Amino acid sequence: METIQLRHTNDMHSHFGPWPKIKRFLLKETPKNGTVFRFDIGDAIDRLHPLTDATLGKANIDIMNEAKYTAGTIGNNEGLVMPHEELEHLYDKADFDVILANMKERDDTSQPKWAKPYKVYESKAGTKLAVIGMTAPYQETYQSLGWFPEDPEDVLNQYLPEMRGKADLVVLLSHLGLPTDRELAEKYDIDFILGAHTHHVLPEGELKNGTWLAAAGRYGEYVGEVTIEVDDQHKVQSVVAKAHKTADLPAELLDNEAVSMINQAGIDKESTEMVTSYEPEVTKEEQGPDCLKALQNFYHLPVAICSTGLFLTDLPAGPKSKYTFLKDMPHTIQPMLLTLSGKDLKDWMAEYNAKKDKLLTQRIKGSGFRGEVFGKFLTTGLDYDESNQLTYMGETVQDDKNYQVATLDHYRWLDFFTMLDEAPAKISLDVFLREMMADYYQKLEEEAIAPIA
Repeated sequence: METIQLRHTNDMHSHFGPWPKIKRFLLKETPKNGTVFRFDIGDAIDRLHPLTDATLGKANIDIMNEAKYTAGTIGNNEGLVMPHEELEHLYDKADFDVILANMKERDDTSQPKWAKPYKVYESKAGTKLAVIGMTAPYQETYQSLGWFPEDPEDVLNQYLPEMRGKADLVVLLSHLGLPTDRELAEKYDIDFILGAHTHHVLPEGELKNGTWLAAAGRYGEYVGEVTIEVDDQHKVQSVVAKAHKTADLPAELLDNEAVSMINQAGIDKESTEMVTSYEPEVTKEEQGPDCLKALQNFYHLPVAICSTGLFLTDLPAGPKSKYTFLKDMPHTIQPMLLTLSGKDLKDWMAEYNAKKDKLLTQRIKGSGFRGEVFGKFLTTGLDYDESNQLTYMGETVQDDKNYQVATLDHYRWLDFFTMLDEAPAKISLDVFLREMMADYYQKLEEEAIAPIA
């Protein structure tokens, strides 16, 4: 009889506070007659953190190397917030395998050079584990970044028979979310699914149709462990899954100092990089109207929409650093050029007006937002005339005519405005809101703002 342990993390999102405890847990003593495999299930990085932002995630990989991970897959915070070339090189210095089966190069559908679709690992006693990784396939956004995401079921249909022929156990590293994990467990012969994406915690795992599901929440609040007893024929005899609360793990004297060093390293890097010499202080209240002007300038359009909840701090007087803008606008939100029919534009404004009192204090989670509440819409170029008809640059909006609006992708991903789901949109994936704003203020300083027609 041998013991195999799968120790796993997911959705850390650059929350380094629990990292010393997690690292010790991952590296703790191997069970007698046992083998330990260590996996990360994606969203290890988040550009909310200054060190991640400054190094485009490479510092996270260095930190992960300390824990001797066996392999990891990617989440949307690796895949969607990195330019194509940066993701290609994110794992250049990783001491672990990157396993990702459902994302290909868009141009030729080849497997990315930096990832394997699956890999077979062998325990000390000869039990073979075929490990496959998959991430949530955001079609529109990934293709805009030069990747081709594939449907998880198509991928399993392709690889699972091959994997079953090579291994005793099949493990899926799934950044797909709990509902999808449960569906796959019902349909496919998979032994273990280590989950992520929906930030779910399975305190003692979940057994579904012969498949064990395990997951460890978010932000390092838990670390997962699946203990498998296997007989001499490499057949599973028992499974114990547990999500350990990191707050309950023992602390050591230098833990806080280690975390402070990581955090300060990021602040130091970003604080020394000045992104605009624009001198005036800019209050939170002033940044909303400035965002409208920045969007107008970015897309050379007269009509723009943004919301007040995006701006978290005042921008102090004097030259402003990358860190100043990160603190103020930590979101992974990007400019978007939206094309709407007149009817959809009117419906959007009507839906907002019906919800605006609630949205003023509506707390927002996810969709790239790292603030507190939605706030209120600010618009320029859109208004209502005396008869309460919506106007676009002073002209009454016609249902069958198309209109362009400079705005942010944030509103497309939220559940509040359904008419935006299928609307033609061009998202500028190479720039974040904070970078657009810094560029706008620098142009103001240089008096290089062109008039908007």
